Amino acid sequence: MSEFKKFDQGKEKFTMIPQLALKEVAKVFTHGADKYGEFNYSGKGNVLRYIDALHRHTNQYLTGEDMDESGAHHLACVAANALMALDAILNKTINDDRNKAYNKPLCVKYDLLSNKKPGTV
Repeated sequence: MSEFKKFDQGKEKFTMIPQLALKEVAKVFTHGADKYGEFNYSGKGNVLRYIDALHRHTNQYLTGEDMDESGAHHLACVAANALMALDAILNKTINDDRNKAYNKPLCVKYDLLSNKKPGTV
């Protein structure tokens, strides 16, 4: 019998996502689907609406409130809003209504994985 082989080096490891936290985020998306309709977040929306909601949930958590009115953990709501914004950005379905004053070449952008400026060793 030959040795088992699987050529998955360099592929995403979805099992590295914390599963209990992911389950809480799934609860937020389930509540959202029940309230607004499935995949409602896929429509064209403003990025700042997601960011404002993310900040509101962060603020509520930091000021001592763990759960929101739906029964979801505020940090799961933070993660859900970040995921919806990122999904819309990646799918190019977002209205980028960020302050254009910050969209200047002086703003340094970093490679998130290497934590280095692009083009550096």
